[in-house]
Amino acid sequence: MGRAPARQRGRRTSYGIAEWYSRLYRSLNAAQRLEFVDLPAGQHVECRFLADMPDLAPGGRTYCNKKGGVCSLRPFTQDEEFNVTFGTITATCPNRFLEGGAVFNEIGRILLGTEDALIAKEIPFLIRPQINGDDGQEQNDADMFNQDPAADNEDVGRIDMVMVHPDLDRLAWCAVELQAVYFSGGAISKDYPAIRADQGNGFPMPGANRRADYRSSGPKRLMPQLQIKVPALRRWGKKMAVVVDRPFFDSLGPMDDVPDISNSDIIWFIVRFDDDPITGRATMSVDEIRRTTLERAVEGLTAGTPTSLDEFERKLRGKLR
Repeated sequence: MGRAPARQRGRRTSYGIAEWYSRLYRSLNAAQRLEFVDLPAGQHVECRFLADMPDLAPGGRTYCNKKGGVCSLRPFTQDEEFNVTFGTITATCPNRFLEGGAVFNEIGRILLGTEDALIAKEIPFLIRPQINGDDGQEQNDADMFNQDPAADNEDVGRIDMVMVHPDLDRLAWCAVELQAVYFSGGAISKDYPAIRADQGNGFPMPGANRRADYRSSGPKRLMPQLQIKVPALRRWGKKMAVVVDRPFFDSLGPMDDVPDISNSDIIWFIVRFDDDPITGRATMSVDEIRRTTLERAVEGLTAGTPTSLDEFERKLRGKLR
């Protein structure tokens, strides 16, 4: 718990920085926070999570590639006495899930029978259907003969990550989806004035109202990905591993846990982040593994019960008056 320098009386809660350039925000002193605020444009800071799995780093570069360097957020709550308490950390950058390769070891162990799985990125999954001419007219034989065949087969969708058993003769594999959380509200830069003004080691409240936007992260982003990819994977006899954090999963509706993995389509690897004041970092661990079908996952992601016909039509009539 810390004392907020700002003097806006009353209990209030807003999401603020939990981890910043791989460091636990609450472990940073005022000078260290100011250094991150005023980081010169173009200066690179290593991402320790990418450094843990450099083969997944874009172009092999393990520096932070997220503007502002915020890895995760958490609720800041200020009470009547201006004390600030911190809630549960939720990841806003998918690279946050790379820590130590721990979750990938667990996925490999459970789905592939190995902790030494190979990982391939961005495998083309959906192929654009061939159409006859951009203008709706049929192409003549010469046009079709001279057309670049690579353009015909341009992929319009990819599986972001595929884990493969190292025994390539058997080619056992599974798909992996990492889903971080979007947030709604003011930009993180709105917190900077309060951080600059704080010369002590308290924790200024966020400079804008914001919240974790689980609706955008789940039904609007993750659900379409699953609905597109999982049916094909199911036909192929393959599984989809989905990595999310505890606050994200807890925001979803109930999902039945399939007793046997062979009857599931999606295996959820739910992680948690715990503060470690000694190292000044948050540590990630796998908190739960949940097996579901695609249908139950969609119900959970929708997280709503349909209204009755009578109630719907009552609201409809109200709109028409």
